[in-house]
Amino acid sequence: MKPKLFAVGGAAVAGLLVVTLLPVLLLATGRPGTTCGVTADASTDAVAATIRQLEAGNDYTARAPGSSASGAYQFLDSSWAGYGGYPRAYLAPPDVQDAKAAENIHAILIANKDDPAAVPVSWYIGHVPAPGSPEWDVVPSPGAGNRLTPRQYQTKWMEIYRTKLEPSASTAVGVSTLRTGTSVVASTCSTGAFATSGDYALPLERTWYDRHPEWFTKPHHDSPAADIPVPTGTPVFAAAAGVVVSTTTSGNCGFGVVINGNDGAQYTDCHGLPGSHAVATGDKVLTGQRLMSSASTGNSTGPHLHFGIRIDGQDRCPQTFLVAIAEGRPLDPRTLPASGCSY
Repeated sequence: MKPKLFAVGGAAVAGLLVVTLLPVLLLATGRPGTTCGVTADASTDAVAATIRQLEAGNDYTARAPGSSASGAYQFLDSSWAGYGGYPRAYLAPPDVQDAKAAENIHAILIANKDDPAAVPVSWYIGHVPAPGSPEWDVVPSPGAGNRLTPRQYQTKWMEIYRTKLEPSASTAVGVSTLRTGTSVVASTCSTGAFATSGDYALPLERTWYDRHPEWFTKPHHDSPAADIPVPTGTPVFAAAAGVVVSTTTSGNCGFGVVINGNDGAQYTDCHGLPGSHAVATGDKVLTGQRLMSSASTGNSTGPHLHFGIRIDGQDRCPQTFLVAIAEGRPLDPRTLPASGCSY
């Protein structure tokens, strides 16, 4: 039975208390790639696809009778809050709805130690009850049309979620658990690490390089740079330590971060998710520190990370720099060529 609470982004019907979603911040370890959840194999795409299927049957124009909830994720008008300039969720194109959902998904995961099993409960009733709480086994607001308890909805959600994960992910992940009182619900857990070499790090978790090294080496379409086609919501990390000189929100870069590295190079990451900036202009960042999440903002035709390196005002080819990091052999960015990596 499809839930009717639509507890999304800090709002729910029937007077239920909903936890305020947290901003995207550095994880407690300060080291990406070591936590359970969507930081690698348990992808945000799989989480979002599961929500869409259960909430609206993948219909981006869906409108709930007797409620302001609409769109593929059934956002209430109050939680949608005119996102992207659209007054209601169902009026927004799919990519805008996906971006809003990704923000909320990441907030839920960060608030719940990156366990995807927390997502369905938070989406259903707005929070995760304490272990042993009777709330797990009570149908919330049955007058609103609900028929499942949070535990039942979570179990159904997780069954669908596992089918959405990439086939390769099922063999590459470990198992974590979200304890719900009398039972334990299994969820996936990334075993990938993020790659560092000397003073540098890949801008994405190394699981992406291990699966698709060609994404990191292919030429850019018009200038020395790299476009890496990762899904919306993928964490982006600082390739080098330095100072943030810009956190863009518009223009060709869209949502992005520009860092003046301590090594004299300038590093640019573009096309991020609105609202996902984890740093601000003037911040000093460390190698591997989380900057934002990927998306498809600015001059972009699909979700990806645009990564650029500039030395003395001249763009350099970052492909060999990225390969060197992945292979564990530091490469001075000042030695990078200024041509030969575009078409």
